[in-house]
Amino acid sequence: MKIGTARDVRRLDNSVITDYGVTQSVLMENAALAARDVITRRWGIRDRDVLIVCGAGNNGGDGFALARLLYARGAAVTLLMAGDPGKLTGAAADNYSIVRQLPLEILQLDSSPQPVLLNKLEFSRYHLIVDALFGIGLSRNLEGRMALLTGKINEADTPVLALDIPTGVSADTGKVLGTAVRAEATVTFGIPKRGNLLYPGCALGGALYHSEISFPPEVTGDDSIALSVNIPPKLPERNPAGHKGSFGKVLIIGGSPNYLGAPTLAAGAALKSGAGYVRLAVPAEMVSQIFPLVPEAVFLPQSSAGPMGAEHVPELLDQAMEADAVLIGPGLSTDPESVRLARDFITAAETPLIIDGDALTALAGREELTRNRKFPTYLTPHPGEMARLLGSSVSEVEARRIETAREAADRYGAAVVLKGAHSIITDPGTSVWINLTGNSGMGTAGSGDVLSGLVAALAANADSFPDMADPLRLGVFIHGLAGDLAADSIGPTGMTASDILHFLPQAFLEYRERITTDPFSGKIIPI
Repeated sequence: MKIGTARDVRRLDNSVITDYGVTQSVLMENAALAARDVITRRWGIRDRDVLIVCGAGNNGGDGFALARLLYARGAAVTLLMAGDPGKLTGAAADNYSIVRQLPLEILQLDSSPQPVLLNKLEFSRYHLIVDALFGIGLSRNLEGRMALLTGKINEADTPVLALDIPTGVSADTGKVLGTAVRAEATVTFGIPKRGNLLYPGCALGGALYHSEISFPPEVTGDDSIALSVNIPPKLPERNPAGHKGSFGKVLIIGGSPNYLGAPTLAAGAALKSGAGYVRLAVPAEMVSQIFPLVPEAVFLPQSSAGPMGAEHVPELLDQAMEADAVLIGPGLSTDPESVRLARDFITAAETPLIIDGDALTALAGREELTRNRKFPTYLTPHPGEMARLLGSSVSEVEARRIETAREAADRYGAAVVLKGAHSIITDPGTSVWINLTGNSGMGTAGSGDVLSGLVAALAANADSFPDMADPLRLGVFIHGLAGDLAADSIGPTGMTASDILHFLPQAFLEYRERITTDPFSGKIIPI
């Protein structure tokens, strides 16, 4: 499923109208029918008091058409017109003319900065409020009477259905434009918008329903739109006659005196994700502490008085030749010698490489180390690490998650996941995916180490996938699914990385069914 910007959606609208002859009136009617279906499912219609707040654009036109449909099903509908009816055109004007012929109460919000009507109207007396104010048409902060109106909607103890996207949420970034409506549910039309799925807009939209409103598949699947929902390829079948050497050999390089947990979690994740053989290169003094936690790993103790340094690179490169994929960075430390180790190893390694944790810090600003590698490279930064990779700030990364992920992929010649709520995955080409599995319980120390070990296990079987980014896409999806299973079992509040690790086998077990029956992980509900 493609995810568009406001500009993308307007272009698709025009294409459907001009290339396929579907009129704006048909699209508006379909949008209203989809909204009515959502209301029927969630709240019911007959004998319900519904307030529909409309603007003067096509989003308001959707609201007028919905008012007629709800009235026909037995709802008591009140329209609050927040725009100038004289500015209505086309199908929106036609639908407004129709509702004016019906015995509905139509209220007009005056243009003063503090309309009296806002204090007189009891928003809380309605069973449902429909937000049909702006849709994707808002590009500046809400101010004055519109901000006051938004506040009144939010203050009412009444569920809200937003049409297309909540008023005040940027369709392109999910950013709040001054203030925004908090909806219990949103029904979006044509294709979902970026702001429906990027935070904080995603949280403000509530449950997200989607209707293609008769857009043909050729339009909704437009290849010129880069962003799609992450629906990874099928999990490769395991060879029933296979052995530990045929299911992928992973080398993990990491750990330092103060960071034992990171390489331990990564190794455990690689093993629980199907790798047949995991070698763990850590400082020698750590082996006795880590061994009881992952006795299945083969240890490669590195003699060192402290963090590992560049003197270990030759031996590690020899070990890498025996591996199908190498993970470097979990708990490695930012000691200058460890930084040298990471840079020298990245430069010389001739194997698929997953770069995480402290190795990302070592890589930052040295894109020449990975840009021309002949083997697949995978970067797994959180926003702070991404900021270092690009020489920017965390706030800039968070404000432009899609763009910064693409920039990193292009600069470093790697497949990249920018971790966070609805992680962004991209490759050095033009494709970008937004991942919908996962939950807030996964915001815990060590969660990223589990992901990197999981990706390493899949990358060790990269020949089973059609595209370079597939192991990363699949790894991010299954990592989030394991987190969702953990949250379902124990709740998100007390989750730890070990809980995510524990649920990895079940996530792999359920993946094949989930990807078919619920590819959007319950985050987008088709209607």
